[in-house]
Amino acid sequence: MNKLNALLIALMLLSVSFSSAQQYKPIKILPNTFFKGGEKLTLQLRYGFIIGGNVTLELTESNDLLHVKGTAKTTGLADKLFSVKDVYESYFMNSNNLPVFAIQNVKEGKKYTYYNEVKFNHALKKVTSTKSGDHDVPEGIVDMMSVFYMIRRLDLSEAKEGDIYKINTFFSDKLFPFELRYRGKETVETPLGKIRCIKFAPIVEPGRVFKSKDDMFIWFTDDENRLPVLIAMEMLIGSVNCEMIKYENVMKEPVFKK
Repeated sequence: MNKLNALLIALMLLSVSFSSAQQYKPIKILPNTFFKGGEKLTLQLRYGFIIGGNVTLELTESNDLLHVKGTAKTTGLADKLFSVKDVYESYFMNSNNLPVFAIQNVKEGKKYTYYNEVKFNHALKKVTSTKSGDHDVPEGIVDMMSVFYMIRRLDLSEAKEGDIYKINTFFSDKLFPFELRYRGKETVETPLGKIRCIKFAPIVEPGRVFKSKDDMFIWFTDDENRLPVLIAMEMLIGSVNCEMIKYENVMKEPVFKK
């Protein structure tokens, strides 16, 4: 796998981890007061001083249905060396954050493409893939994009540092248990200024992209938006940061301190 491609995919996936013998906190989500249709977030991927690519997350809304389109693409010299444009889409219910339809559309280099659509039937606990047919899945299954917004809605009122949340996701025709450790709150420096954040540590799978299971941290603003302002990854190819550089149409203007 091309190095930059690995970075972009790691960011879009956040992480995928195999289930282990852990005690998990129950997943409870709050009513959605954190994001709305029209929100657009732009994050920039940096490998040292090198800017490798951008990720944009765009939300639209129709009645109770939210549509997120996530685009990961190379920029500048990286785009000339090995072009990547991966698009992941999810249609999920605003009421419960559960997806009904997801699209994966990958274009890498000059030849490789991958396209798949997945329908979610939560009543029957099944998903249907255009590539592989029907799959039995656990209750409350989500896709790789809707899980990102579910994290923003997590009820953390009783959370203690070290608590682990498990969210089952379905991606590339496989079931991936996603494990997320709550690491408390702290103020972080971002390109937009300093801001108080909620810190999470996804438990990643060592070997393919990461060195150990504790090589990734994500900071969401501790406010009415819970914006993903910083993602730090210690990868096999070195340290990588992904930073939010622009936001549009958020619920409430975040307070960054210079």
